[in-house]
Amino acid sequence: MSHILKKQAIAGGGFFSNLFGGKSKKPKPPVYNPPFLGEMQYGASYSYAETLDLISDGPIEGLVNRHGRVVDGLEMLQGIYLDDTPVAVTSDLITEDDQIPSIQEEIANDSPMELASTNGIRNCSRFFQELDLQDERSDGGRITAMKSGSPSVEGPIENLEPSMEPSVSMLFFKTRSLSGRAEARGSGEWWVPERENECSIFIRAFIKFRTGASFPFHWYLNGTRQTAQGISDDNAVYRDEDAFKGSLQSLFWADNTTIGESNFFFGIGGQGFGPWVENMPSSWQWQSSGLRGVVIGDPDGGLEASRAISNHGRSYRRHYTSISDVDVLFKETSDDTERFINNEISAILTLYMDNNMESGNPNYRQRKLAADALKNMGWRGQGAPTTTLLASKLKSNCHVVVRVDEDNSNLTNNIATAGGNLLEFVTIPYGATHGYDLSARMRSAGIGFTDCTCPEIGEDGLLTGKMHGFLLFQFDLQKENEKVLGTAEITNNHGAWLTVRGNQEIGWVNSKVVPQKVIAAMKDIVSFRYVRTGNTTTVGVGLLPANPLKYNFANVLAETRMGSENQPPLDYFNKVFIDHLYDTELFGPFSISDRHPQRISENTQMLTRHATLYRNADNYNLSIGSDGIPLNEGSDDKRVNARSERVDYSSWGGSSLSHWNEMPIPLTHTVHNPNVSSVFITLKIETLKDTLIKNVKNVRGNTSNQRSDDDSKDMQIGSSYPAVLNIEIQTGRVANNLGSAEFVQGNGLIPFKTFKFRIVALVEGTTLIDLGNPDGAKNTRNQYVLDLSSTVHGGDINIPFPLPETVTNKQTILSLDGEKGVEAGTIDQDSTETRYVRVTKLSYETNSALLSKVVGVNKVTEIIDCNLPYPYSAIVGTKLDSRAFSSIPRRSYDCKLKKVRIPSNYSPTDQWGKDRRYYDSVTKFDNTVKDFKLVYEGDWDGSFKPELEWTDNPAWILYDLLINQRYGMGQHIEPADINKWELYQIGRFCDAVDDQGYFEGVTDGRGGKEPRYSCNIVFDQGQKVYDAINTIAGIFKGRVFFNNNSINFLDDRPRNPVNLFTNDSVKDGMFFYANNRRDEQFNTIEVGFKDRFDNFAPKIEVIEDEEDIKERGTYKKRIEGIGITSRAMARRMGQHQIFSKITENQTVAFTAGLETLLCQPGDLVIIEDELKTNKANFGKVLDVDVDQQVIRLTNTFVDADMTGVLTVYNPTGRDTIAEITELGLSNRERFTSFEVTGAASATTGAPWTDFTGAYGFSGYTHGYPEASGGRAGETRYQQYPLYTGLWGSPDAGSIGTYLYFETNATGWVFGSGAARSLASGSFIAEMTGAQTLSDFNTGNIGPLDMVTADKRSVVGFANFDGFQKPSFVGPTKGVVESEISVGTPNQLTVLKVTGNILSTPSELQLEGFNNYGSVVSGFDRPEVLPFIKLGSPVKFEIKDASEFLYRVTSMQEQNPNEYLVSATKYITGKFNLIENNISIEDKANTFSYQQAQTVNGITYTTLDAPSITSVTTGLPDTVSQTFDITGQWGAVTNSSGYNVILTFPNGQLIDQSVGPLVYQANFTGLSQVGMFVYSVNALGNNANNENTNVFFDSQYSSTGIFVLYEEMLPFSLNFVRNIRIL
Repeated sequence: MSHILKKQAIAGGGFFSNLFGGKSKKPKPPVYNPPFLGEMQYGASYSYAETLDLISDGPIEGLVNRHGRVVDGLEMLQGIYLDDTPVAVTSDLITEDDQIPSIQEEIANDSPMELASTNGIRNCSRFFQELDLQDERSDGGRITAMKSGSPSVEGPIENLEPSMEPSVSMLFFKTRSLSGRAEARGSGEWWVPERENECSIFIRAFIKFRTGASFPFHWYLNGTRQTAQGISDDNAVYRDEDAFKGSLQSLFWADNTTIGESNFFFGIGGQGFGPWVENMPSSWQWQSSGLRGVVIGDPDGGLEASRAISNHGRSYRRHYTSISDVDVLFKETSDDTERFINNEISAILTLYMDNNMESGNPNYRQRKLAADALKNMGWRGQGAPTTTLLASKLKSNCHVVVRVDEDNSNLTNNIATAGGNLLEFVTIPYGATHGYDLSARMRSAGIGFTDCTCPEIGEDGLLTGKMHGFLLFQFDLQKENEKVLGTAEITNNHGAWLTVRGNQEIGWVNSKVVPQKVIAAMKDIVSFRYVRTGNTTTVGVGLLPANPLKYNFANVLAETRMGSENQPPLDYFNKVFIDHLYDTELFGPFSISDRHPQRISENTQMLTRHATLYRNADNYNLSIGSDGIPLNEGSDDKRVNARSERVDYSSWGGSSLSHWNEMPIPLTHTVHNPNVSSVFITLKIETLKDTLIKNVKNVRGNTSNQRSDDDSKDMQIGSSYPAVLNIEIQTGRVANNLGSAEFVQGNGLIPFKTFKFRIVALVEGTTLIDLGNPDGAKNTRNQYVLDLSSTVHGGDINIPFPLPETVTNKQTILSLDGEKGVEAGTIDQDSTETRYVRVTKLSYETNSALLSKVVGVNKVTEIIDCNLPYPYSAIVGTKLDSRAFSSIPRRSYDCKLKKVRIPSNYSPTDQWGKDRRYYDSVTKFDNTVKDFKLVYEGDWDGSFKPELEWTDNPAWILYDLLINQRYGMGQHIEPADINKWELYQIGRFCDAVDDQGYFEGVTDGRGGKEPRYSCNIVFDQGQKVYDAINTIAGIFKGRVFFNNNSINFLDDRPRNPVNLFTNDSVKDGMFFYANNRRDEQFNTIEVGFKDRFDNFAPKIEVIEDEEDIKERGTYKKRIEGIGITSRAMARRMGQHQIFSKITENQTVAFTAGLETLLCQPGDLVIIEDELKTNKANFGKVLDVDVDQQVIRLTNTFVDADMTGVLTVYNPTGRDTIAEITELGLSNRERFTSFEVTGAASATTGAPWTDFTGAYGFSGYTHGYPEASGGRAGETRYQQYPLYTGLWGSPDAGSIGTYLYFETNATGWVFGSGAARSLASGSFIAEMTGAQTLSDFNTGNIGPLDMVTADKRSVVGFANFDGFQKPSFVGPTKGVVESEISVGTPNQLTVLKVTGNILSTPSELQLEGFNNYGSVVSGFDRPEVLPFIKLGSPVKFEIKDASEFLYRVTSMQEQNPNEYLVSATKYITGKFNLIENNISIEDKANTFSYQQAQTVNGITYTTLDAPSITSVTTGLPDTVSQTFDITGQWGAVTNSSGYNVILTFPNGQLIDQSVGPLVYQANFTGLSQVGMFVYSVNALGNNANNENTNVFFDSQYSSTGIFVLYEEMLPFSLNFVRNIRIL
């Protein structure tokens, strides 16, 4: 849809004032008005272009601003670019930063304006302080463990309600998946509720602050304060076992007995919904009624219930079916919240309205402050409703509203202006602990807040001390769902119960939980502070309505739809306009009778609208009929002048001009398109004026409807003044039957609707006027045009003229019996009646020299209604003002596009759209609260989030393409056949997160941070889905392949080798090598990318290998970086390409046996080729003696060349996708870490302090296999976590401690030592039912007694409260990343020889062995020996040499049991080289010890890498033609020595070790030329297990030196030796 409409207002908009001798009013200063959705100025002369752009297949996340935040409302203009310039400027407001800038904090502290906190603010903190203590109110903080009823009864406790400590459950639900009778597995009880439309609900109703003066909070259900349940500690919980879902409408807590008197509001549910929501659930349906809270349907029967919900005149019916999600409940809480904030909104709106333009003495500063406050809630300006603000603002399922106190003495007489300009202020929460940084804490906790506060300000710019408004906080409650299995029964036709099956899903249990980090942030609020943002705003007379945005363009309308399946049609872009240009003059009737044309009477009322324009106007020379048209009008212009003489001003042309009666000549436009529903007309007025023939005094010039003597002026003879023009517009249809009476009487036209208009204006130049244009200002009357047909048209000149419905005449035939019918196959012969619109000039023509009424039709515009929802289409409509553009500008949009399925523990953005993975600077990254960087929270159980969400991670975009049935491969691939677990690991690698899921990132090339790989790509050329899949996989250097009946993935991540191939294990003992051609070894890459930092402008990044260019010259290649939007990512891609072409420039092929099937493409393998190393360090296993720890090998150990490190082949199986998925759903959970502080109540004399300190998760241990968690009463787990102490108490010293659940003793055990076992000196929980740490934390603990049956001492138990609750990280359920082995598991095991190696004939004979191979005895891991297979390959490590690693690229069966393997060289340290410019050949340790950590009494620390200070070459020896290289480095504390490696240009390595006090090493006798790499690391003492402190070897520091002989030096040594041609 795209069209351009011309529109011009009547020239001379101020014609009432410019008639009075040029003494017009002083013009008002120019005003810059921001654009508004749904409004276009009417009355200015401009054209506009309307466009509708398809952005993407939907649904998408939305438009974003410069900070990457999703924006809507007016802020969406920040994401719309016209000719690469944003419509609205993205400002750096306080809400865009993670904390207040220091300069603003200084401003705030210099002049603190702390708001009074006696009411709502104080009670908000009280409420959350009490929530933080709910674990003390019941067992494990469970709701069902609280007392209820009268008389008070504790419980019954629902066994399936989980303990959510340290978070707090507010609601616990039980729902049904099917109606009927059902028994939860193993419970022996019938499951309640019985029906799908019911739920069992338990609410933590009684909340009472108890510190100091106690303060109870009141709770409301369905808008009514509850006084029967949830009112005391003995009646604390609300229970309803069979509540009808439709009856649960609203739920909130307040600090008073009525909403009107409350200052604090805590509401659950009521998140914004309605026709303006993009992702409206498909279960919403239109409904005609608008009743609030009406239950539709029988709550006691049927499987479905529904409820009517009314919002803003539109109603929807929500159907509740058998679902586990309880988000559909409490949808009307927002209505109660509206009531709570209504008084404050009204007070702020009053401040605005009392100071608008019409008020006698407006305070523009006050109006600006009021408008800003309302704008923060989404208000659209004067006239826009305020009753709907909250519903569209709420985006979360829980919200808190805190009113500010009206009287605030701290504000009194504070200056709010500077230089006459209003300073910008904002109200923010201030923390008792975190101060101004509380805002950042809230953001990291997922809390968003909106400031809707407005102080009162005087004319002098000083605050009066009055404040109105509130702060709105909102966050999402955590949702914990669990399926319940059992035996279901239904009734047959005879009413008997029939068992369906024994493992049926019968229902769900659900908890709604306030996260602990939310509680911690909200309870810290100590006050609100009104602080400056550091900006000023100029306030002018015309600055209406106030708006915090700044614009680059005026009058831009925009509307979006995000592409959901059931999105509503566009509101402002729902018509197609088709222009038909005529530019034809209209001629009215002409009469030779003695009658006069209509004119305005020349008197004092001649310029007032009420006397000349409006319906009852009568200041004309002719009488007006009932239809508003003058009676007895003619063409003779005869007037009475000032001398009372009657003068004929039209007779001058009587002898030369035609003079007879004529009918009007209308313009008739025929509408042929049957889809056109209405039209509008554009009139072209050339002149419309009359001329005074006498002076008129005291002419009133007001334009209002009220009679007034204001602005009375005298008008002189000869002055021009407005004339009257009457126009008729008629619509109808054209008769097809030429002989019909309709045709004859109507001249072939059958009228449908007739409209008449009166135009009163002074026009002396070409002017266009639209009649019926729907894009005019809605429901307004133009000041120059009057619709005389108000009974037909409603008096609104902007309503299009309707056409009659289209009539189609079928081709009929006459049958033999005389009946008419429709002949088949004649649809192309059917005829459609055409319709018409006729425009007639009713005003009479005249030859008058004084009066001129020249008008024509500029164009007729046909309108086609197209209320199309465009499902699955993200579209943006824009309407642009031609005054800003000479042509239609190029439009572009900054968006977050497709939403896809993402893992349930994955959150790339916070709930407000801010990305957790992009930072403008390292400083901002370092200053961001760690919790906000958490991208992957806990373990993944294999499930996905219920709603589609946005991410630019290529792994999950690839998954979406594979499963989507509409545009992907979903109709051909089952999700269960996709290796999502491997994709999960790839996704984490793409996001550059650490082991705990926190974002670490890589450089973005501008001093900031970004993910390692991101996908920003648009497929707009009809690309095949297979090509699209490969394109996205290529972003993370991956491939997609089919193997073992599943879709698998590989990428270029560093990993351990999984297999070993030697000359002994491949066919004919041969490896076949190949290299790229010289011209394919590119050393210069040009990567094209679109720079997101420069409006996605196309750019080129050039990457060069300077050293290779020096050696070989330039070999250049150009590649297009698909999906790349940063210079750094383009550089990383280019470096990968160069590295693979130059450094990894080798492929190998070989044929091997069945052992190749233990590999798959993407795996790394070790190749030991004697022809390449000239060393036979490999062989096969001849014999294994497990008891004696002896291995007999075929190869000979050479001490000078090899080390005592043995790599053996130890084949293991791999888990299937289904097995890992089942593991993710197993009944287990863990905390990542926590801290034990040590309770003083522990047993007297026991060394309890030895067990204090931090603990971390170390793996799962066996629990109860039958504890599946699917039956009622089952609280046990299939597996329990093992926690290891990370450090001990400073008083007790560091010892090795652990905490685990002992199934034999049915309790948690604190122990110490190297092995986990029941032993004296340990502590055990007294409760045998304490299955979780939360249960354990509130129980008793005592010494372990090995004598008693239950291992518990009879005496000595005391209360245990040693867990520091805020330190808990978790709990989490799912698969630990180390358990994901769907890919190829490691088939190799490295053993260190601790005994002897016999290899010489004499040694072998002496020990009684045959004189062959080697005998190795003593190993560090003897438990591996039973699994070593005879005949399997084995190798010794070669001294001072790296392993040859290759990545498998393909496998192909050539013959039975023979497979051809192709692989390419792989360097494991390349990511450190490419991303960090660090050359590290060895893969980093999986378990990081960068910080000192104590495990089992030993402190582990990784040494710092040495700092290389210099690398130099000595003078070459001209005799031996060799040279030397010497390097120096700085000392490293605790180092036991240093190892130095020199890498030759050909890849050969030599090394040497030096002592701890030597800081240099020299390599002599060197003869190669080219790039040498000098590397050094610090050696630890990890071989010495007697030390308390263990230091691991540091990483290598590396630097390069390029060596080339000068030409004048004699050098004759050959570079190439011993070429052999085969």
